[in-house]
Amino acid sequence: MKKYIKPRLQRKLVVLAILSLLLASALELYTFGAAADFLVRGARSFFVIFTLVSFTTLAIVPAVNYAVNKTADL
Repeated sequence: MKKYIKPRLQRKLVVLAILSLLLASALELYTFGAAADFLVRGARSFFVIFTLVSFTTLAIVPAVNYAVNKTADL
């Protein structure tokens, strides 16, 4: 079976997922407490935080770094 995600990227995604889960849980508990819809709110905020953090760290920062290095080499 062919692996579509390289182990290094998979490790980064797992770390980002764990950090996003902890951050989302802390944010939901601090803001709303342990309400009846905690799991729904927690899942929603987890996916938002995970998307934002992973897109920033895996796409935007390397792209900006690449662009700056290309323009600095002039």
